[in-house]
Amino acid sequence: MTGLSLIGTIHFHPVRRSTIKGVRIFAILGLLFSPVFGSVTAQARLADPHQILYEYEGRPLAVGKFSIVSAFQQRLFQAAAQCRKKTPASYGTPDGAIGANTVQAIKDYIACRPDLTTGAGGEPPESDGVITIGLWRSLMPDIMPYPDAIERANQLTFALEGTDYDRVQFNFCQSRNPSTGKRYIEGDPYCYSNDKASYLTWGPRGATAGHGAEIQQIIVLAEKAHPGLLQTVFGPEADTMRRLVLGDEASVETILCAAWANPARREDLRARFARYGALHEVQEAYRMVYEAANADGGKVQRFFRIYKALKPVIQRDPTEIDVAFFIDRATHGGAPPGNLAPLIEKMNYFVTRTKKLPSPGEMRKQLAAWLPSAHKYNDRLARDAIFLIDDPDVNLSDAHRRIWQKRSGLRASSFGLSDKRYVPAYPVMPVTGYEAITKFPTVRPAEKRACPAVALRPRNP
Repeated sequence: MTGLSLIGTIHFHPVRRSTIKGVRIFAILGLLFSPVFGSVTAQARLADPHQILYEYEGRPLAVGKFSIVSAFQQRLFQAAAQCRKKTPASYGTPDGAIGANTVQAIKDYIACRPDLTTGAGGEPPESDGVITIGLWRSLMPDIMPYPDAIERANQLTFALEGTDYDRVQFNFCQSRNPSTGKRYIEGDPYCYSNDKASYLTWGPRGATAGHGAEIQQIIVLAEKAHPGLLQTVFGPEADTMRRLVLGDEASVETILCAAWANPARREDLRARFARYGALHEVQEAYRMVYEAANADGGKVQRFFRIYKALKPVIQRDPTEIDVAFFIDRATHGGAPPGNLAPLIEKMNYFVTRTKKLPSPGEMRKQLAAWLPSAHKYNDRLARDAIFLIDDPDVNLSDAHRRIWQKRSGLRASSFGLSDKRYVPAYPVMPVTGYEAITKFPTVRPAEKRACPAVALRPRNP
């Protein structure tokens, strides 16, 4: 059986469209005819052109070089350069990072577009270099609408994670020996790892080839939608990737360990993953895996179920900042458990214990307290503060503020998210079905010999 036919034997349900783009189109068509989506699109059409989408406040908003923001920057830099008789390169590279260069380009551009800054009530935000709906629409075609609240909420988490689709990292012996300060590949005789079950980490959501097997799922979805893509990009390593997809846990670990142990193969695979991750088709598969009901999409949906249960009391849907908080919690840790009843009961008591309903930020703060993250406690506190700092009813300690400022200093409002606008539903993709496939040993004897035994038994740093 050839490697290609190995992939061909995998059957997934319910992903049955001929392309991933087709899946998304069918999903969108379904939403178009739903009352929820209709109301959202109507709101989008009636949106205030001066409504803020992104606001740089001293910390760059790095939302990814493959994001739609990069396309916006490219058009903005060209238009600003034409206005000021400069070169687009004078504003830097369109890299998806909204910073001082983007602010300057906006100010240069609107100097030639006074129509964008006419409005009642003082100076519009565009004058300060803020990206608004009106500014976006003036530069982008209709087929590239401004990112909605859910997309910008995802971009906020992307900015915090700090890894793009073309970034991959092997996780064998990656930690340093506390005594020598060296890693195994730097000559230390011992192997230390703070992430023993990941093996390989890739992209903005930290997809792994370990216990989560997200990398394998992404590869399969992309290959089923675009047959031959894996062979084109990975060439002589394509069979390695196929065996990775179908391999049991021990095979996956040893296959990747053998590749990591060989410096030439290690760098070659990193380069190939960079090319693979840069492809739109692969990014679409990546997002579908994480939007699935059995992945982050399902975790976000659990938050929505909590708020649906509380809606008769709080009389609202989750706010835009609520949704950003949900997404970041699903990604980084601290999502609700499968059994929501006890948490709903506690939250119901919290919101009804006084006559005054808690503010959205106060509700998020209480949820965070009841959903502690098992790892990186201070990092989680710092990230939670991003979704609390805009609410004047939330009191953050000086220590909490210092942790937030050191970690990011970002605000949800920097991404145009508000507690005054609501999100009635969250789109969740079907499960990939990958977990139902029987895995089997696919590792080769040469790979077993190539993998250092010490790498399979790492120490805690």
